[in-house]
Amino acid sequence: MKKTFFLFLAISLFIACDPTKQYMKQGNQAYLLGDMDAAANYYYNVLLLKPNMLEAKQALQQSGGMVLQNKFSAFNKYVIEKEDEKAIKQYLSCKKYYAKCQSVGVELPWVSMYDPIYEDLKNEFVSAQYDMGLEHMRANRYDQAEAVFTKISEIDSTYKDATVLRLKSILEPLYQHGQKMMELEQYKEAFRDFEKVIKLDRTYKNALNLREEALKKASVGLGVLPVQNQTRMQGFDSRLYQQLIATLVQNKNPFLKVVDRSSLESMLREQSLGMSGMIDPESAAKAGKIIGLKYVLMTAISDLVFEDNGVQSDSLVAYEAYSGQIPGTLPNSLPQTVTRFKKVKYFDQSQKRRLYYRVFYQLVSTQTAQVVASDVISEEMSDEVHYASYQGNVNALYPELPVGKNMPPKPKAFREQFNQVKRNVASREELTQEVCKKISKLIVDDLHIYIEK
Repeated sequence: MKKTFFLFLAISLFIACDPTKQYMKQGNQAYLLGDMDAAANYYYNVLLLKPNMLEAKQALQQSGGMVLQNKFSAFNKYVIEKEDEKAIKQYLSCKKYYAKCQSVGVELPWVSMYDPIYEDLKNEFVSAQYDMGLEHMRANRYDQAEAVFTKISEIDSTYKDATVLRLKSILEPLYQHGQKMMELEQYKEAFRDFEKVIKLDRTYKNALNLREEALKKASVGLGVLPVQNQTRMQGFDSRLYQQLIATLVQNKNPFLKVVDRSSLESMLREQSLGMSGMIDPESAAKAGKIIGLKYVLMTAISDLVFEDNGVQSDSLVAYEAYSGQIPGTLPNSLPQTVTRFKKVKYFDQSQKRRLYYRVFYQLVSTQTAQVVASDVISEEMSDEVHYASYQGNVNALYPELPVGKNMPPKPKAFREQFNQVKRNVASREELTQEVCKKISKLIVDDLHIYIEK
């Protein structure tokens, strides 16, 4: 009896894991109901899974042949009704269906007598569409032209230069809009238009040169002065400056031209000027304007505190549970086991480092010598590690005594402090790096609106 059950179960699992049997059954049912489209689709799916299944190939040959015959009947109907575009699409649908069945090894009967009829219809229709597309191009109706040439390409991608004209119908309006933006001195918009044109066709007219011209005129020169250190701590100013330059460059704004300290010094020397003269917004704006900058960024660290409390060790109170016994309350009864608690001490070793900073920045326009953006950024970053240890049974340790008859709670944080994976507290260098990244991002985010103007 058990063998029969397991045999039945195995057969059931085999059928469940072999969907082709189910597909064949559903296909046969659809065939009997006269739904040839559904039947052929089921047989097609069988052959996708089992390409050499003869029964499925024969079934698809019959049902698919009827589907193709119906498609040709619809083509013939459209031809008689002079619905040329519908007839062309229907013929292409026939070809697509024929190729689909062919891909699984089934050759359907093709009605070749319709081929010359299609060719005549196609040539006449495509020729008329081509003339219409050219007319749209001449009238600068590029959207309509693109739609027409796209239609031609879908029917016959090799027809004359329809593909080229379709691309031109996309490129020309972008190119013309870019030229218009150049005339209006909207150089950023012009750059974006020519950039799109070049991505599609690098050789299109004068798009490459115009893009470079637009980029040059749209670029914003930003001189980044060295960070002034108004504190007694050394090194943070240079780290902040390096990170600020890196963040500006990583921003990948095509219109932003970052000029760092070395480039500034070189440009100023050419004008017989020096960095020492750029000490306030007015002098920075004057020097920046002479060397062709639009903005100058001035940054100063006004406050910086680093604290390290070293390794601290504290003795803390907890309660360890243990089992005890009390005499039975009845004569000759066994003693009862109860849970008792004793006050103990465990050790907590900790270390904390903290970095507090205050940075002030000003973005100065060289055209007006005005401070167009400024802010004071005040933040702190810290890291702290704790390691608890106990010589007794840690699992029986509780932070407080019970209330009533219930066991006292043991919070997750209390339990985990005895199982912490040892790690070193973040170093001063690591805290400094994270602080510099945060400051730089805040400043660059603020400057973005002025760069995009």
